[in-house]
Amino acid sequence: MMKRVVGSVLFGAGLFLVVLAVALAFVVTPRVSKMPLDLEPPDTVLSAPNATFVQAKRTGDELEIGVQRGDLTAINGIKPDVEAAAKLTGDLADKTVVWTVYQAIKRSDNDELINASQSRIAMDRESGAAVDWDGQCYTDGDGEPCEPGSISYDGQLYAFPFGTEKKTYEYFDSTLKRPLPIQYQATEKVEGLTVYKFVQEVPEQRANMDAELVDGLLGVFAPNATDGEIRYRTTRTLWVEPVTGSIVDYQDAQHRELVADTGERTVLIDAVFRYTPETRGTIVDKASDGRSMLMAIGRYVPIGLAVLGLILMVLGYLVARGGRAPAREPVAEAAPRHASSPA
Repeated sequence: MMKRVVGSVLFGAGLFLVVLAVALAFVVTPRVSKMPLDLEPPDTVLSAPNATFVQAKRTGDELEIGVQRGDLTAINGIKPDVEAAAKLTGDLADKTVVWTVYQAIKRSDNDELINASQSRIAMDRESGAAVDWDGQCYTDGDGEPCEPGSISYDGQLYAFPFGTEKKTYEYFDSTLKRPLPIQYQATEKVEGLTVYKFVQEVPEQRANMDAELVDGLLGVFAPNATDGEIRYRTTRTLWVEPVTGSIVDYQDAQHRELVADTGERTVLIDAVFRYTPETRGTIVDKASDGRSMLMAIGRYVPIGLAVLGLILMVLGYLVARGGRAPAREPVAEAAPRHASSPA
């Protein structure tokens, strides 16, 4: 009797562990594989050594615009807007994060500001892709507000999906203001972390820039021209940790030229921006921690619990089976005795 009780307890404990393993893998893991609404990524710093760029400097009442050469530094900061995310309704409710993004490009030698911008974007918490939200905005004008509806983000931009695959994604190009394919190229290591390398080739094409800006540049660099355009190309390379979708390294080799109808060409920017070693190290550490947690609760712990649970179930079955009373052999009835016949 005792063996049957012990066997039942072991079998029940094993079954519980198997159910717990399934719950961790298929219920808990999907729920934690989402960007928290209050997630505040670390600031990223990119350096562009020996870059060519246009700089506008005001000296008194005079504005000087010229082509310069030197090192540039780009700083990106992200602030989550939890209140705006909490107000979202319909299909976006509880599935979307809202970020305000600040960017500044400065000269590395004297910290003079070259360009600054601000944007707001809403992204799906699982895929990291931009979602259709009427609050999206972008501005790079000095003192101009970020007007909702001034841009329409689409595709990946600041993150890739949890469980990034070896395939082609759509990645948003901020100059052309539309998503373009970014292709998986290889699996590599970044500071010991396994990552997927994606490359986006943007061939030279016309960039639809503000007409007033183009006219102003023509007035400075091609005063005899009556028309012109800005030509743009870039090769963008991203290294993505696939479990968390974190972009652990980033490089953007971009080139822009002012092309006048007189044939004159002026390089506006020629620079290769890439994460600094400090930025790369910080993001790699955070991505490694996130990967370890997700792999533990989504794979290693469930496998361990399932194996242990199955062992306990088999053991419980064997113990219970061994505790059963042996089957009784049927007892043969004695043949009736007959009285002896008288002699």
